[in-house]
Amino acid sequence: MIARVLRAATALAGGVTLAQFPAFFGQYLQRLGGRLDQAQAQVARIEAAARAEGLGLEDYLGVFLHSSESPNRRQGSIMVEEIADLDRYRAAWDALSQAAPGERLLQFAERLDPGLARATLSDFSPGLSLTPEGLAYAAAGLCAGWGLAVLSGRAVAALSRQRRAA
Repeated sequence: MIARVLRAATALAGGVTLAQFPAFFGQYLQRLGGRLDQAQAQVARIEAAARAEGLGLEDYLGVFLHSSESPNRRQGSIMVEEIADLDRYRAAWDALSQAAPGERLLQFAERLDPGLARATLSDFSPGLSLTPEGLAYAAAGLCAGWGLAVLSGRAVAALSRQRRAA
């Protein structure tokens, strides 16, 4: 009886947990969009500064990166990182925003930004999506939770049998 209740509770916990993915994904995507907008604005300022100096972007960055002064080299490295961030955010945004519902979890896992995920989780507002996607995640979580409970129960039973046999 206790085993059935534990299996049901674990299955329910899995269903509720995975059912949150569509809401979390939406909030993560919104936060990613904000980071993308900020990165685009920052790189636009760098490009405008390069144009104001009559230089192409690479030449402008080179002035900083090859400077004899450490603060200038550090600033050049920061600008290179900002441009790389823009590329990374744009690629993630494109992949995640265009992913079909069945591909979102995989795309999310492949492009996960741990810092962005932590920030999203810290402000996460749970929501139950009653769309086909939300229901599919809930069902998958229910099955995964049930399977985990069954496997755990079998492992405990096997260990118990081993101890009695020894």
